[in-house]
Amino acid sequence: WGLENDDETTRQVIRRAINSPGDFVLKPQREGGGNNVWGQDIVTKLSVASVADRSAYILMERIKPRSAQTALLRLGQLHRGQALNEVGVYSCFIGDGDGSVHLNSQAGHLVRTKFTGVDEGGVASGYAVLDSPLLL
Repeated sequence: WGLENDDETTRQVIRRAINSPGDFVLKPQREGGGNNVWGQDIVTKLSVASVADRSAYILMERIKPRSAQTALLRLGQLHRGQALNEVGVYSCFIGDGDGSVHLNSQAGHLVRTKFTGVDEGGVASGYAVLDSPLLL
């Protein structure tokens, strides 16, 4: 959810996040990892943030996947433990103001694997490793 509005729908989702912060993540509108807001810090931030301040974030409901025993290779060292996958799908969209769509297509995917209990998911920041899907 975008948080740039001060309407009833936005206030309602903010109340949900404050009441159940473990079910949400507050993400800044930038890449890089390590900047997300989790847990009780969501309550603190959303309780005092102005509309202008919170417009720099999006609020996402957490997906809680099953974990599996996994071996991860990071910096040449093997690490074993319970882990989970995050799948990102890339797309391309080009449109204009009159509603014409010039391009709308899938452009690839990325699978990241990280140990359970790790909130962040950035590969470059060392929280996760790149992986490949195996469809069964």
